[in-house]
Amino acid sequence: MYSDILPFWQEIGTSASIISKRVSEKLKIKTSHTGTLDPLATGVVLIILGDNSQNKEGYIQEKKEYEFEIIFGFNTDTHDGMGIIEEINTESDIEKLDINEIKKVIMSFQGKISQRYPDFSSKKISGKSLWEYKRLGALVPKVYIEGEIYEIEMLRHEFILSSQVISSLKNQISKVKGNFRQSEILQNYNYAKFPDKFLSVKLRVVMSRGLYVRGLVRDICSKLNISGIVFNLVRTKDGIYSQKDCQILSDYFSKEIEKDNEFLSPNFLNL
Repeated sequence: MYSDILPFWQEIGTSASIISKRVSEKLKIKTSHTGTLDPLATGVVLIILGDNSQNKEGYIQEKKEYEFEIIFGFNTDTHDGMGIIEEINTESDIEKLDINEIKKVIMSFQGKISQRYPDFSSKKISGKSLWEYKRLGALVPKVYIEGEIYEIEMLRHEFILSSQVISSLKNQISKVKGNFRQSEILQNYNYAKFPDKFLSVKLRVVMSRGLYVRGLVRDICSKLNISGIVFNLVRTKDGIYSQKDCQILSDYFSKEIEKDNEFLSPNFLNL
């Protein structure tokens, strides 16, 4: 373990940036972080302490482990629940899915891959993040990252009521702070006509730094010719750090949160 890294377990409703800022204020030292999580994701984030905080590259962990579900039945422009719906499948399309074929396609991604960055990502081209191109209605540059899927496995699969998934997504979205089109997204869910059930497939994956779970799910669904999104994404490990190594935000900042329950809300971020 690094003595100048402080791992936290991030929940929905905050961000690595605000956690870093609050740690800096509390300890009265410089801080930074080694990478963010998507708005609906939870899990391990690493805060770098002191003068070494400016040397992010030296602390970024090579391997990241995630557990998540693929919900087969609809997709969005972000490839997770925090996006505008683009397509909804029929219940017949979902029922036709073959679990053995799904597993075969999933396993085909193990090894070295070239992944196109999702349109809604922080990758910068000519000074603008890809999500900025998308929001401005401009043509989003197609850029790729080379990486590796070290391990990938299917943990379980089951049919799940669509009403249960959508209710859970709405609850998660209500906790997100900042400008992520929440009103438009929630309205989209309210008017959409979903089939009665979706297929949920839970996966565990260990991948190299820089790869996106949302990109992986997008590509899996493309190979299967079915719509799908990332659901309940958890970063279970960031390099050598797992949940057992993490500070709990509500404990670490208990006094601050008692005075201000919005203490860890990234409202100042114009995202």
